[in-house]
Amino acid sequence: MTYKTFLYGALVSSLVGLMSACGPQIEQAAAPKPITPQNALALQDVVSSQLAPLQLGGGDYLLLASEKRGLVLVDDSGRERLALDGGTVERFALQQLAQDNWLIAVYDEDNGELQLRLLDLEEGSPRIRYLAAMATSAPQVALCFSRQAGRTHLFAIDESGLGHEYVVHPREQAWQFTEVRPLYFGEQVSSCVVDDRSGKLLVAQPPLGIWSLNADAEMDEAREVFVAASALPGASFGGLWLDAGSSNLWLTADDKVLAFNIHAPEQGPHFVEALAEIKPVSAAVQQGALLALEEESDRVHRFAVTLPEPAAELQAFRGLLEIPRVRASAQTAPVTSGGDAADDPAIWVNPVNPSASLILGTDKKSGLNVYDLNGKLLEHFAVGRVNNVDLRPMQHGKFVAIAAATNRTDPGVSLFGISAAGEVEYLGLRNLAMEDPYGLCVYRKGADLMAWVSDKEGAVQLLQIVPGAGNVDWSLRQLATLEVESQVEGCVVDDEMQLLFFGEEDGGIWRLDIAAFLGGEAGPQLIAAVDGERLAADVEGMGFYHAGDKSYLVVSSQGNNSYALFSRDGSQFVGHFRVDINLDKSLDGSSETDGLEVSSAALGSQYPQGLLVVQDGRNRMPSQSQNFKLVSWADIAETLNLP
Repeated sequence: MTYKTFLYGALVSSLVGLMSACGPQIEQAAAPKPITPQNALALQDVVSSQLAPLQLGGGDYLLLASEKRGLVLVDDSGRERLALDGGTVERFALQQLAQDNWLIAVYDEDNGELQLRLLDLEEGSPRIRYLAAMATSAPQVALCFSRQAGRTHLFAIDESGLGHEYVVHPREQAWQFTEVRPLYFGEQVSSCVVDDRSGKLLVAQPPLGIWSLNADAEMDEAREVFVAASALPGASFGGLWLDAGSSNLWLTADDKVLAFNIHAPEQGPHFVEALAEIKPVSAAVQQGALLALEEESDRVHRFAVTLPEPAAELQAFRGLLEIPRVRASAQTAPVTSGGDAADDPAIWVNPVNPSASLILGTDKKSGLNVYDLNGKLLEHFAVGRVNNVDLRPMQHGKFVAIAAATNRTDPGVSLFGISAAGEVEYLGLRNLAMEDPYGLCVYRKGADLMAWVSDKEGAVQLLQIVPGAGNVDWSLRQLATLEVESQVEGCVVDDEMQLLFFGEEDGGIWRLDIAAFLGGEAGPQLIAAVDGERLAADVEGMGFYHAGDKSYLVVSSQGNNSYALFSRDGSQFVGHFRVDINLDKSLDGSSETDGLEVSSAALGSQYPQGLLVVQDGRNRMPSQSQNFKLVSWADIAETLNLP
């Protein structure tokens, strides 16, 4: 049994029942009377199974895949205006870049490669120019473009059901394919389309149905049934085409053409017509008429029909799509552990040579990693399941800073010393009377080094880290216990103000006056509740950017893959942003961030205003184990227009 056969068999056996039982069950309409074409465009030796309408110079055209001549462009009267010189093309994707400027992706079967072409006008006449090509290991059966943050993304799915997402972009004299991630479907995928308004990728896969999943690789895939196969006539369906102006999704199924409101497929098709004498494989709308094409045909049929009303625009995703984006500056090497492993970073600022500063990052399945500012792994301490890490300067013998990390293997806190030369030394584990040490933040109170440590399913403890004469006689002294309403992980302390900020993952950001709490005078205050926009659960990592009146509380809003900035006291929302792809450095963005840390120190020429380090829950380009992304604060300040 081949891998391809196994993959498809597993998918079919596990998903057919799911799609028929859990998908939108659309009641079959009464069989419509077949309609006859108003007229037909006769083509010369095209042999096409896909068409798409477009405009050039104010005129209407049709682009057709040709198994004999590559691509063929005809005007609305059927007159051929342009063709590629040879090549076998069965599938293409089309995206408008600007007026009279169209990007085309094709799979050239003769050469076994994906090709990019540009369709535009030269002195008023259409022309197709070559941009780039990439060899593929299998024939491609579905192609579709997506527009994300001003970039063009291409989804390509092969005959085995293995898909890939690429960013396609100009690079010097040619265009380039930069892979973002793989996608897995199984055999018999027939077509795909992306609705950029909602950010959804739709994939037709007979006999299962039509899938919907997030087109943005930094979001959860969230694969679900858009339309179940049981709701479609016949076993062969596909030919997806999206009318972006009306938000109607058109598809072919057996001898019928259907249209769905892309935002409400559960309402069933609001257009169904059976076509007399033909079984269409591709359909679209142009000049108020329905156009349909049979498989391997030289004739485009035009039908006079009453078109459905435009679908209402979807607003639910607008907030996420409109969050400003800041490009990643660098990234660390991936952690060695697979799955959800990287968790929380800390930054040690080298007071003598800031460009030689260090990043500490937890691999919560293995131990603590030490990186330089280029993201190179310098050292790994295999000390167990360390979850959160934080540090503060503290002159003690040869050490100029002490780092602490919660350890869930043997419940307690692991301590590390950092020398002036940037050498990190493990000082051992100090046990805690706690079931599952989880979140942690360290701060200074005068000469004392303190830490808040949360139990994953319990309260938060205030500890004093008491140094000893050597490495083995350090100790932890419990000073107080703070009861909380639900799970707490992210926390940070404003040392100067002696204020603790902690995140109740599903609730929001709380602030605690530590002195008042210890004096029995006050408890925590909720200062920013989870609202799904500024803060989307879970509330995770927290850090302080300290720069006088330009100080900010930075919080990971995990639910919408963004980072929220608040005023220093947490009372005012300043703005938010997402960490985005940096094509110049072949870096993906970040998503589903757990921990973060930020420093306002000038860390060399790359980070003149400071550095933000965030955990990346989905490490792409290529897909690897999780890591940490580095972002220049100067880029954040520019994007958010910070003073």
